[in-house]
Amino acid sequence: MNFKKITYLIFPKNRFNKSLRILITVNTTMVFVLGMLTPFYAVFIQKIGGDVASAGLSWAIFCVVAGILTLALGNWRLKVKEQELLLSLGYIIRGIVFLSYAFMGSMLQLILTQIIWGIGVAFGTPAFDSVYSSHTNKKQSVAQWGHWEGIASIATGLAAIIGGILIQKFGYLPVFLGMSALSFYLGIYVWRLPRETL
Repeated sequence: MNFKKITYLIFPKNRFNKSLRILITVNTTMVFVLGMLTPFYAVFIQKIGGDVASAGLSWAIFCVVAGILTLALGNWRLKVKEQELLLSLGYIIRGIVFLSYAFMGSMLQLILTQIIWGIGVAFGTPAFDSVYSSHTNKKQSVAQWGHWEGIASIATGLAAIIGGILIQKFGYLPVFLGMSALSFYLGIYVWRLPRETL
């Protein structure tokens, strides 16, 4: 089976336009990056001197900040004409977060990093949903969204396997640096795309 046939299986031409293919590709990469950390987060927290309760608290801070800001910025986001720029900003902020993880030195730094991560999610996730929705069509919307969700789940599973192997073999530092570099790359890539592409 050649590459063209594999691509067609993943992105059937009658179902996915160029914009959806780009969005699925970049956000699957981000989901993969996130999936390399999530299963090993509590272990990482213990390595910097925290415990399971610290892991729970810091993760809760991230989720609550992301949730509150997602709700609070709703009306403001409606005024932003180029949602793809918010998507790009979300990727770049996550790049900063993973860079901070690479050089994590204290629980205070962790809490501040989690707050920044929440900000990145509040900008990026609704923007992705908005841009993706704008390129779906009514007839195939369920299939188009289902395709994204399926690919995201597979990417998360593969990331957990690969992340575990890489962290065990090389440690957290190179993995976090790689995650950061990929996040910055995605942000710059989306930012530089011609506006009509997304």
